Amino acid sequence: MEEANKGLEVVTALRNLMDTVKHRIHQNFKGMHITAPQGMLVRTLYRHGKMKISDLSEKMGLSNSTVSGIIDRLENQGMIERKRSQEDRRIVYVDVTPEFKKNLEVHMREVDKMLENIVNSATTEELDDVFKGLHALQRIFDRNKE
Repeated sequence: MEEANKGLEVVTALRNLMDTVKHRIHQNFKGMHITAPQGMLVRTLYRHGKMKISDLSEKMGLSNSTVSGIIDRLENQGMIERKRSQEDRRIVYVDVTPEFKKNLEVHMREVDKMLENIVNSATTEELDDVFKGLHALQRIFDRNKE
């Protein structure tokens, strides 16, 4: 097999895996009536606390305008709130509302448990192979930073 095809196969396999993970997580958030990107945003805020939109965009790998649109929709649903910094009024932070945080905690535990159960179904040898492969892939990408 040509090297270019192998590279494409690696990227395709990673994309397929991420799509599968997103789909499983989306299934859990369906009961909350939020989309997968909205779920990703609230999960990020839940894990890291209040953030500036630019920091949230960077962490999610999405543009500021895309994240702003997601925030607008979540804010309209009462799930997210914007707060101006007391030190610098130009800075706006985004956070999960206290009311929504209670509901979110239950769903986050369910998602974590679901992912834990999936990984726990692997054999020790399978997990060793996964870690070995992921570490090798990380080394390859680190060598080729550009």
